[in-house]
Amino acid sequence: MKDILKNIRIIALHLAFGGVEKAIVNMANLFIELGYPVEIICVYRMPNSPAFPLNAQVQVTYLLKNTPNRQQWKECLKKKRLFQLIKESIKAIRILLHKKYSVYRAIRNIQDGIIITTRHEDTLVLSKYGRSNVFKIAQLHHDHQFNQKLLKACSSGYTNIDVFTLLTPQLADEMREIMKKNQNTRVICIPNFLEQLPEKVAFANRKKIIIAVGRLNRVKGFSRLIEIFSQIHSAVPDWKLLIVGEGEERSSLETLIQSFSLENQVMLTGQKSSTEIEELMNDASIYAMTSHSEGLPFVLLEALSCGLPIIAYDVRVGPRAIVEDRVNGFLIPEHDQQKFIMALLDLIQNDNLRQTMSNHAYARAKDFSKDRIKNQWNNILKN
Repeated sequence: MKDILKNIRIIALHLAFGGVEKAIVNMANLFIELGYPVEIICVYRMPNSPAFPLNAQVQVTYLLKNTPNRQQWKECLKKKRLFQLIKESIKAIRILLHKKYSVYRAIRNIQDGIIITTRHEDTLVLSKYGRSNVFKIAQLHHDHQFNQKLLKACSSGYTNIDVFTLLTPQLADEMREIMKKNQNTRVICIPNFLEQLPEKVAFANRKKIIIAVGRLNRVKGFSRLIEIFSQIHSAVPDWKLLIVGEGEERSSLETLIQSFSLENQVMLTGQKSSTEIEELMNDASIYAMTSHSEGLPFVLLEALSCGLPIIAYDVRVGPRAIVEDRVNGFLIPEHDQQKFIMALLDLIQNDNLRQTMSNHAYARAKDFSKDRIKNQWNNILKN
């Protein structure tokens, strides 16, 4: 007789465009493939979501009708509209309180099966209020950066979590040490994975394009990427920089581009679909990352699968778990702009180096294939 597999519920903030959301969708699709009934419980229903292809068998439940009003609040603050600012502040507090209560209620209403939380604040609720019959899995999709408040909360607040998954071996090792007094929680590394890999990638006919993908915010460090490109443009005037994504820093980045007179060389494409991003990556020749902080960046996995050599700042975690320095790309010491410039010029001006690194990039992508990660999830869910 075939085993009846437990229901899996994944708690998510939303399913709009983003690396965490991509990981959630991939995970849900994998669980369906393994035969599990899957429900994603989203706090917010954002426009144009799910942003990534989701198996039709995955049930999606939305907890709130309202979406965050952060942009409206910022606009009122910027334009000094005091009355409207007070109104938006009250609305924001109501949405926040409703969000917290709706997550608590959703978790309490689940009597059995498996719950996976993808955000720290929801994990605290799951540990404290989740039913005893529920198998509890927590995920942390970013670097803890030794934030003492966060680490203390993990150590003392995750006592009823069965499995805690981190994205890199380094993060898992650090968290085991931090949570060593917690005998109830198994801390393991399960990286993000690629749903599918192309059978092969072509090096020929690539355009002279450096590409970067991500939300236009301070953490992604696109301003320093534009500054780096401004330093090399005169040496390689036929190369362009493509930045794919949308966010609150668009205006300041546009101003920066204009200050360097690079309007024809640096393009902000806005938000693109996953299919469009893949097409843009297959056209490009180099992937550049100048983030200040990362977890296990999905865009780097996608860049590998498209055979793109990667040049990235070696921030505390993230790129170093993906990029093998001088094999499939370059890891540059944080803040060393001159080394970044020299390595980028080396990649641009050396076709043989780019092709060799492109081949190694595609080979490295196989380490993050779905088939490699599937068994890890299967073992956790069945045991």
